[in-house]
Amino acid sequence: MPEWIAKYWVEWAFGIVAGVLLWLYRRMASRLKQNREENEALRNGMRALLMRQIAEDCEDARRKGFCTVEKKKIINDMYTSYHALGGNDVITAMKNDMMRLPTEPQDAA
Repeated sequence: MPEWIAKYWVEWAFGIVAGVLLWLYRRMASRLKQNREENEALRNGMRALLMRQIAEDCEDARRKGFCTVEKKKIINDMYTSYHALGGNDVITAMKNDMMRLPTEPQDAA
C-alpha cells in the first residue's frame, strides 16, 4: 500500500487541487451572477426614481411658467445621470421644454 501511495500521490494531489479550484470557481461565478442581478435591479430602480423626479419637476415648472437657474441645473444633472443609467429619450422632450422656460416669473401686467 505505501508504494501505491508513493506512486500516485501526484495524481491525487492534482485531483484534489482541481476539485477545490472547480468548487471555488462555481462559488465565485454564482456570487458574480447574483451581484450582476442586484446591480441591474439597483440601476433600474435608480433610473425609475430619477425619471419620476425629473417628470415631476418639469411638470411643476411648466405649471408655474418658469424655472429658476438652480432648478434647471439640478434637473439637467438628474437627466445626465438618468441617461447614463440607460434611460431612454422619453424624458428628453420634457426636459428640453423645461429648459426653454424663463428663469423668473413673468408679470401679468
